[in-house]
Amino acid sequence: MGKKYYIKTFGCQMNYSDSERFAHLLEKIGYKPAENIDNADLIIFNSCSIRQKAEDRISGLRPRIERLKSQKPGIKVVLSGCMARRTWDGNPKSGSPLQMKQKKRESELKKQMPWIDIVIETKELAKLPQKLGIKIKIKRVPKEYLSYTPKYSSSFQAYVPISTGCNHFCTYCIVPFARGIEINRSAREIISEIKGLVQKEYRDITLLGQTVNRWISPEITTKLKKEMIANTNIPWLNKKLLDTKKIKLKNQEKTVIDSNCPEDFLQLLQILDEIDGNWWMTFMSSHPNYMTDELITFIGRSVRENKHIRPYLHFALQSGNNNILRRMNRKYTVEEFRKKVEKMEKEIPGLSISTDIIVGFPGESDKDFMDTVKLMKDLKFDMAYINEYSPRKGTVSELLKNNIPHAEKERRKTYLNDEILAKTALKKNKLMIGTVQNSLITEIKGQTAKGQTSNMKDIRIELATGVEYSADNLKIKPGDFYKVRITGATSWALTGTFL
Repeated sequence: MGKKYYIKTFGCQMNYSDSERFAHLLEKIGYKPAENIDNADLIIFNSCSIRQKAEDRISGLRPRIERLKSQKPGIKVVLSGCMARRTWDGNPKSGSPLQMKQKKRESELKKQMPWIDIVIETKELAKLPQKLGIKIKIKRVPKEYLSYTPKYSSSFQAYVPISTGCNHFCTYCIVPFARGIEINRSAREIISEIKGLVQKEYRDITLLGQTVNRWISPEITTKLKKEMIANTNIPWLNKKLLDTKKIKLKNQEKTVIDSNCPEDFLQLLQILDEIDGNWWMTFMSSHPNYMTDELITFIGRSVRENKHIRPYLHFALQSGNNNILRRMNRKYTVEEFRKKVEKMEKEIPGLSISTDIIVGFPGESDKDFMDTVKLMKDLKFDMAYINEYSPRKGTVSELLKNNIPHAEKERRKTYLNDEILAKTALKKNKLMIGTVQNSLITEIKGQTAKGQTSNMKDIRIELATGVEYSADNLKIKPGDFYKVRITGATSWALTGTFL
């Protein structure tokens, strides 16, 4: 065809992984990647809905796209991602009210952004050629879009989604409306993809899911009642390890698992941790209710035995006040969260923990906020993604009075970030000075190498002065593991020298 595509991705790691699937499909039907948006014949905006600001970034592109369209009338613009769905659930059927909701949403978006030509839900990516007017036969259309092969954007780091969607319906969260109900990918597919990546010498693999540690085998899921699947306290989940003698990982072509295939996230991790190779594994995001003692103990054992799981966890708190947690529908208490963090720090050597915090949730008093301040001081997170509450249309919290002024939300966010997080993170990072860390080199530019330690700390490594380095004239290259001595620390990064 000779046509070029450009994908602009907004939002989380899951969206970036989805974009890799779009890229593979487009190249399969003859498109080539464009160097930049101006050279593209097809532009895909993979959107995010988590906050209003994320949607405003898409709307703000109107002047640039209208200019491009005036210069190149044949250009097509596609909107996908979370904005493209957001008001329906399940699988559309011809003539059903569900399909009508889809059409209504598409009509709303095109009215709001008339410069958009095509609106397509990510799960419907197989229909993109048809919507572009391209007649092509795909030999096998996977049942779930996660089964499509991605075009990995890196040669040594990869995201592997193991589930998508969410059943929790936290009162502030748009995810169940934007991504739909929880769908879990098959264990065979997950293990096969990761084995293939390891064989290609990928070094850093991240398992993705909106509630990643709630993964349940699809074979099990179909046998359980919906009420059980929607429950945040499933008694047997992540409690029992597989008998290691029964785990079979055979030949180079495919993965073979015996009849005792993994039923839950703990057992899936156990199998993945047995895949031979020099590689790291992490996962995000974890829900506190599924982080069992057994799962924590297993992660700690993997780290101590120097296997594949990295000593890093993203563990979302959201608020340090029980009343606010109840109003958020988080279904755990501050005391339960604290106990799990203490267990993690005891069991997992070298652990770093990041979290999510929302400030200014409706009804959050000064005292409620100070409870969050106290808990952050006590738990000493390495990183926190702190966001001001933003009401999302369709969520329960939209019905609550958004009674915290914007200026107060900004003040609380700044205070948590600058007065609490920056100080506790700096203290923890300074403890690493003088240690030797196995680090993954991610970039070499000029006289500096950049990398990451196993516990997810960014590290800057100064090379010899007076020499311009690149991957070609340095034995160390991106994608290599190397020992680095830590020589300095800030709140957000480390410095070091190669050992």
